[in-house]
Amino acid sequence: MIKKWDVAPAPNDKNPGRHKLLIKGEMKDIFLIVKKLGSVCSRPEKTSGEFDFIIYLSKLEMEMMKKLKAVTAELSAAAPEPEDAFGGEPAPFDSPRPKLKMEQQTAPQAEKPRPAPASEPAPRPIEQPRPAPEPAPRPVEQPGPAPAPEPAPRPVEQPRPAPEPAPEPAKQSGRQGMGVPSISTRTRREEAPAPVAASAAAPAAAGPSASSRIKARWSMELPLIPTYSFQTLIAGSHNRFAHAAAMAVVENPGVIYNPLLVFGNPGTGKTHFVNSISYGLSASIGQSNIFVTDGIKLSKGIELAIKDGAMARLEEMFAKVKVLIIDDVHLLMVSEDNKKYLSKWLNDFVTQNKQIVVTSVFPPKSLAGLEDAVGFQFTQGWMVDLKMPAAQAYKAILNQLLQGLEVKLSEEEINNYFAAGSMPFGDVVKTLEGMKKLEKFVVNPMNNATHAQLLGTLLGAGEAAAGAPPGEDALAKAASWQPSARDAWFKWGIFYPRGMRREAEFALFSVHERAKELGLNTEWSQVFIEEYNSDELYGIPFKIGNFASERGINGAIIMGPQPTSALGAQEGEFRHLTFKILDSYLVKSAWLPSDRLNSKAVYAKTLVDLV
Repeated sequence: MIKKWDVAPAPNDKNPGRHKLLIKGEMKDIFLIVKKLGSVCSRPEKTSGEFDFIIYLSKLEMEMMKKLKAVTAELSAAAPEPEDAFGGEPAPFDSPRPKLKMEQQTAPQAEKPRPAPASEPAPRPIEQPRPAPEPAPRPVEQPGPAPAPEPAPRPVEQPRPAPEPAPEPAKQSGRQGMGVPSISTRTRREEAPAPVAASAAAPAAAGPSASSRIKARWSMELPLIPTYSFQTLIAGSHNRFAHAAAMAVVENPGVIYNPLLVFGNPGTGKTHFVNSISYGLSASIGQSNIFVTDGIKLSKGIELAIKDGAMARLEEMFAKVKVLIIDDVHLLMVSEDNKKYLSKWLNDFVTQNKQIVVTSVFPPKSLAGLEDAVGFQFTQGWMVDLKMPAAQAYKAILNQLLQGLEVKLSEEEINNYFAAGSMPFGDVVKTLEGMKKLEKFVVNPMNNATHAQLLGTLLGAGEAAAGAPPGEDALAKAASWQPSARDAWFKWGIFYPRGMRREAEFALFSVHERAKELGLNTEWSQVFIEEYNSDELYGIPFKIGNFASERGINGAIIMGPQPTSALGAQEGEFRHLTFKILDSYLVKSAWLPSDRLNSKAVYAKTLVDLV
């Protein structure tokens, strides 16, 4: 039930007309609002004070105001309507809006605000297939019956259903508007809205508090995705035991499967499970009693809270929370300062029968080093794995993704682009969203490209082999080119493997030229060209994340390592971890394979990934 709502201007430098919708109510109320308003909504985010949630609106026209009033009336006839600040005619506005050997799980005590990786590696994990980046919208799946895990001491009952009606896939607000690519749907670093201790719902003190300073610098909570619920989860042999265990946790949190560890390769649906469990539990215990985060956000958030003297409120919040969900637990950065808090909270949750759910890219045996570092056994409860679905289930999930994003492809085109190679779903979603961006910016009455043709532009269909390195003339021409010196909103940087500076300059020049060819009049400030050591197996993803955050960019291009280098042998894991870390720093990322620098498709995909 919605108790109160309001609409207020929320301008920023790029979009002076942006507005925000503030809601006091439960997460289940958000589903109907997102469904009714559709693509103009950003992701719902928890906030503190007199309202519980905030949604940024990319348009606020009269018709939209009517829809908003209608849906809030459905949810609560008693909810007061805000005063119409627009004189009955709102003005429209544009949208704003492991253990890979290189990864470390401990950080030196000296670097508190931005912990660095430890020098002692954990056991090397098994080799993983090429991963999919996780921060973007994830695969949407349909539910299905799932038997309980065999070891379960009692039959698994069906949990209370997630809020209905099930929402349609929410489109990112960044797709609204015309012409030049719009601002990323990610909230800019200085605008991060989710407070460190939002779940505590403590009254706001007069004046800026320590927690509000953390709020501005770092968000500990992971935004949930309204379309990721049990209703949109396809159950099958690839996730049967995980599905049953997750539903048992929703029905009886903290009783049987505690902690619950869900592990599997990138793109197999771990984040979908995280959201499904959270939404399922919110129906019975309320969203305010659930804290959803990931390994980086949690460990860094504690570091900043310690530095800013905000640990008292953080401890109070964790004392009240009943369910702790940590996505990508293998990315926890453990230091001498945050270790005691992590260890205490995790162990207290288990002893007090409060539910813990964690996910990991790597199997349980690879978490031994992390368990020693943090002083807690993530493997002491129940462990379930996720696999890539069989062909039939893969097609079902893929078709639903295409339908949700309104993508029209023939059966043959679906097979050629996705199904034949079983592209991980994270990559599928990112590719489809990139295609929709490209459609927004380049399709016009004179260029009526089909979805299949746009996908070919991004994936290089029919493109000649691009494996040959750029020639000397091309490198020399690129070296003489200089990006625009003017200060643009888009601020990008590029990381390149040692010894490939000229190739990095060629890549930047090629991105610029490809933008002109596609008609993307995108201007960006080139903030840095930074080298990394592709033969260093420890800590490179964290170094990239820290450097990008310190330089204040909103987009990073990572040129992949040489295939013959140490990191080149594990490029898939390197890519996945780097994207995850950059995403936690609210930095968009694009991957440039070092052996495909002559591919026009690679540069087209780089552009749509960053804008």
